[in-house]
Amino acid sequence: MGVQIEAAVIDSMVEHARSEAPLECCGLLMGRDGRISRLRRMRNLAQSPVRYEMAPGELFRFFKDLRGSGLQHLGIYHSHPSSEAYPSATDVAQAFYPDCAYLILSLLAPGAPSVRAFSILEGLVAELAIDRA
Repeated sequence: MGVQIEAAVIDSMVEHARSEAPLECCGLLMGRDGRISRLRRMRNLAQSPVRYEMAPGELFRFFKDLRGSGLQHLGIYHSHPSSEAYPSATDVAQAFYPDCAYLILSLLAPGAPSVRAFSILEGLVAELAIDRA
C-alpha cells in the first residue's frame, strides 16, 4: 500500500517546513482518486518545535471549501524540525483521521529533508510507500 503524491506538493511541504523552522509546520492534503495534488498550509496554534495544533476555524473552512471543490481529504502533513520523520507518541494519540495518510517531513539533515508517509489506525503505525507522481 502506498501514497501517490505530486512532486510539486512534496516540494511545497518542504518549503513550508523550512519557512516555519525551528517550529513544526502543519497542513492538509487533498486530491482525487487517491492521488494527492494539492495542499493547504495551516497555522500551528501550538507554536512548538515538538507538536502541532490546527485552528478549529481553519479546519472548518477547509472542510467547507473541500465540499465545493470536488476534491477529497487524503492526508495530513507536519514537520519534525529536529527529529526523524516518524510519528511521535503525540502524533499517534492525535491521529483522528484513520482514512488519511500522515506525512512527516524531517529537517534533521537540513540539506536533505526526509519525507515519509504513514497509516495510523487505532494506535498502530505502518509506513506507506510514497509514489511521487
